[in-house]
Amino acid sequence: VGLGPGTVGALVAVMSAGGVVGAAVATALSRRLGSARALLLCALGAEPFALLIPLTAPGARLGLVVLAGVVIGAGVVAGNVIKAGFRQAYVPHQLLGRVIVTMQVVNLGTMPLGAVLAGALGTALGLRPAMWVLTGGLALTGLILLVGPLRKRRDLPEEPAGPARPGRSELVSAAGR
Repeated sequence: VGLGPGTVGALVAVMSAGGVVGAAVATALSRRLGSARALLLCALGAEPFALLIPLTAPGARLGLVVLAGVVIGAGVVAGNVIKAGFRQAYVPHQLLGRVIVTMQVVNLGTMPLGAVLAGALGTALGLRPAMWVLTGGLALTGLILLVGPLRKRRDLPEEPAGPARPGRSELVSAAGR
């Protein structure tokens, strides 16, 4: 849209405020709605705002990318806080490091593939059509959360389902004997 580097930097700084907001509200949102519902809200409520990005143009329409960036940033960061709390409660302590690293490899490892795909689409379709394809895909990603049991739960589970296991208080009292 023909912006200079300083303006782009200022817009990115303003959009980044969404992440701060997301981090600030994640716990309260999770307590009020339940962790599963809050996670659904973060994904399904924020990701469709990506569709504003290809509508950006000089002038007042720069506000569209700012609004999209703030809302998406808030949703992603709040969702990440909720998911991190879930992992810490759900995954056995001795496996937590492995689970986190595996998740990071999958998450961060796919970013270069996404960059190559975006570049190829931009070359083949042009910039705006590629942006529509990619932001349309992002807007739909939260729907995958509706496929499994998450949509029926108030909260994320704190331990795996299965045979009865001793609770934490039982383990502590057994360890003290």
